[in-house]
Amino acid sequence: MEESYDITQSLFSAKASENMLAFVGFNASDPAAMEGIEGVLKIAAFTRPEGGGYLTLTFILDLEGDASRYSAWPARFRRVDQEALAARLGPGFEMLIEVPLNPFAESKQFYIEELNLYFQRLAGQEQRLLEDRVIPVLSQLLDFTFDPIDWLAETPGDPWPFDIEPPDWTKLSLQQRIKRLPKRG
Repeated sequence: MEESYDITQSLFSAKASENMLAFVGFNASDPAAMEGIEGVLKIAAFTRPEGGGYLTLTFILDLEGDASRYSAWPARFRRVDQEALAARLGPGFEMLIEVPLNPFAESKQFYIEELNLYFQRLAGQEQRLLEDRVIPVLSQLLDFTFDPIDWLAETPGDPWPFDIEPPDWTKLSLQQRIKRLPKRG
């Protein structure tokens, strides 16, 4: 009997066990509409024993139920490429790996983009690197306006409890939902 491998389940399992550090809300102008779009950037990190590592940046844009707004975003995210990041982040930046998550999305109500940024030195530098370099560079390349970063724990790697859910969850925007989740530290 042949065993099957569920790549979607494997992906979701890996995403659930990421070392989430922070999240940040953002606003983006939508080329297909007059008003902007809200989104949330989930930030996770993995460090290697020698101190290098990568940041996993998962962008989730709330298309507000309008699947026709979906097509504008792939071109916007193509602005974030290896060459553009290397020029702006400097010699400590090693490489960009993009992970196509949209094929796994069940709905076109959200646009999801994941970028993994690898750095020679990351351990202990996550907050400074994100606040001083990565977020400003992404703001410039994507033409997004980012809110201040919401750090989830004082020590990167602390588990984050997902046991509290606001009672009016369905009435909140994606950004409001994320901001209402519990924080540690």
